[in-house]
Amino acid sequence: MRGINAVLVVLATLVASASAGFTEARTGIAFPDKLGGKPLNRLGVRTKGPIKVYAVGEYGDTFLLQMSYGVGAAKMSAALGDALKPRCGDSKLIADFEACLTKGLPNGAPKGTKLQFDTSGGGVGISVNGKSVGSVSGKPLASAFSGIYCDGNAVCKMNSVDDVGSDGEVGGGEKLITPVRLGMVGAAVGWGIGKLVC
Repeated sequence: MRGINAVLVVLATLVASASAGFTEARTGIAFPDKLGGKPLNRLGVRTKGPIKVYAVGEYGDTFLLQMSYGVGAAKMSAALGDALKPRCGDSKLIADFEACLTKGLPNGAPKGTKLQFDTSGGGVGISVNGKSVGSVSGKPLASAFSGIYCDGNAVCKMNSVDDVGSDGEVGGGEKLITPVRLGMVGAAVGWGIGKLVC
């Protein structure tokens, strides 16, 4: 019976550590493993020179930016607008996006601010610290926003969350837990329990 309990404790620990979320290695910012039911796919860091401005997580068609450096509202909105310009030819959509984001950041984007951008509904929905601040309709804008982090000229390198290091961070260290490894551990533990019980 002790053998079964020990195996169950090990399995529970592995499952808990695999589902607890992920940490972006360069900033130390933690990201949930799911956002709105969508799994976290990739993480990256937007830098300007030596400054790590924010960490970004991609959850399919939703992007979560977490500020690691404080930036004013106008500067943050203009920076994202500038990243949209080569990807979207509709200057009115970009201006509307910048205005919506600026309005949603009355105190700027200090360190710790969470900006969420949902590109799934034929436009871009914008939330700040979990509160919706508006949306801008337009498929070209939604596609362009995704391109900021996903196209060949992305503003930062995005690392797969399958690259989880032994330190639990994405983008650094040796891989410790991946979905395949966790499945193999689960199968081995199940086999072992079956042998102990039978």
